[in-house]
Amino acid sequence: MPTYNGEKFLRPAIESILNQTLVDFELIIIDDASTDSTPRLLAEFKDDRLRLFTNDCNLGIAGATNKGLAVARGQYVALQDHDDVSLPHRLQTQVDYLAAHPKIALVGSAATKIDERGAVLGTVLEPGGALDLKWELLFGCRFRHMTLMARRSAILEIGGYRQNASFRFATDYDMLSRAAMRYGVANLTEPLVLWRRHGGATSIEHEQEQNRAAETISFRHLCELGEMAASGCGLRQKPAETEELYRAYLGLRAFILTPPRQFPTLPPEQVISGLKYLCEIRETFYRVYSFPRSAVTKHRRALNWTWGKHAAALAIRAPWDWRSRAQILFAGIRCLQSALLADFWSSGVKAEKQR
Repeated sequence: MPTYNGEKFLRPAIESILNQTLVDFELIIIDDASTDSTPRLLAEFKDDRLRLFTNDCNLGIAGATNKGLAVARGQYVALQDHDDVSLPHRLQTQVDYLAAHPKIALVGSAATKIDERGAVLGTVLEPGGALDLKWELLFGCRFRHMTLMARRSAILEIGGYRQNASFRFATDYDMLSRAAMRYGVANLTEPLVLWRRHGGATSIEHEQEQNRAAETISFRHLCELGEMAASGCGLRQKPAETEELYRAYLGLRAFILTPPRQFPTLPPEQVISGLKYLCEIRETFYRVYSFPRSAVTKHRRALNWTWGKHAAALAIRAPWDWRSRAQILFAGIRCLQSALLADFWSSGVKAEKQR
């Protein structure tokens, strides 16, 4: 648990760990050079399981978390933000899951959102299965960082959290996207953490910087998936090729992230190239990861339905020229046809088995 000036919510965060049903753990708190009453508050806790480290200067979330990983002695590490609350059975639940699933290196969970006073705002669910989760991690962080438990060796093997100024507000997505390419990952559907939303939260106070960093990480991840480079697509490609690919990536994001009943602000040809790029990424994704054929068929069918309907809606409603509308319509029809054929094939297989 790294903390910097966390006096407002730190006490319940610490107490939620010390009151876990699992008792065999160490709680490592890194005071990242706080200037408020955090040091005094930390000194009030008297528990042999608590290990306190104080930084002489502020290292940031990545540096402080890496320091905690370096001194940790457990096989597993659970991460907790200083303003969130873990439910009493969180650690036991995740330890049991990792022990029962040796191929999974990182497991998160759903989270219950609360406000500054602790009032419940709702539940946040994330993709749980390996295929859905790895796919969604290509485009954004689909783990709630404060719910994460991982095999310590796995995080250390990928180099921990990178202290890159460009990713300062998205260090979790940077680490998790790298881990997901190498290891098995999962999310539990049960909420195990109370996720506190308040004005001082990083994801709210630095939302724009976080989104820009996430976009950069996502593009890097897609480049690595396509074997364009081992450590970043720009290092081994010609600038023109990289620029063209990035334009297609922006078109991809415009296609999948534009809210319903709104239209992409990018030129139509860029959005159409983004859809084509999206289909290429999907097939590359299936080749890279060895998922069961039945799971891939189901996943491809679901994406084809979603993309096909979205493309058809753009063809009908978007204020584009007729050529662009025809192109996106044909692309959408191809997606819908693929989904229908998958349904037809699946129904035929079931009928044959019943005979």
